[in-house]
Amino acid sequence: MSILDGMDDDEKRLYRQKKLKEMHDYNESLIKDLGISKTDFNMKKAFTRNGVIVVGIFENEFKKSKGFYFELINSDIEPDDPARTVYRLSPTEFYADEFEMDEYGKFLVPVEQLRIVNRQSAAISKASASTSSDRVLKDEPTLKTTIPVKPPLPFAESQLKVDDAPFSEMTIRDYLAIHTGKPVSTKSWLNELIKIK
Repeated sequence: MSILDGMDDDEKRLYRQKKLKEMHDYNESLIKDLGISKTDFNMKKAFTRNGVIVVGIFENEFKKSKGFYFELINSDIEPDDPARTVYRLSPTEFYADEFEMDEYGKFLVPVEQLRIVNRQSAAISKASASTSSDRVLKDEPTLKTTIPVKPPLPFAESQLKVDDAPFSEMTIRDYLAIHTGKPVSTKSWLNELIKIK
């Protein structure tokens, strides 16, 4: 039974506002370090859908330029994790293709696809802080997947000296270039690869 069960709609709204303020106060330093607005930091309740732990994400939350940040809460709107883990949803314009929409108009994002914010990194690096690449659900078994090996590109290595960058540095323009086959990246070497393809 939730503490909200005995409240009317106005009391629930005021209680939610109070709990969100408490969460913002607790994370005030992190919010400043990340250089984000308090409206880009919220709370979400995780739930299971078709055997997968997910959170419901609204369309506008995918469009936050620096990402959307939140803590997970329980049914009493208390932090669900004693460690106060903060999750980051990266901005994307392809959310409708990537995630299923539920009956309430929210997109169901698996928690394991989110990034964990490293508070120490944010404190040192400020707005350019990197996020953890660790698995979000540490007690979940690692998925065993086989990535098919693509055949080599049809050109000799001497024909094209190619720079490379880690996957974590891929921009939205790079993603768009790769998936559309159009050379719109700011990385000239990536555009050249796309033209050859």
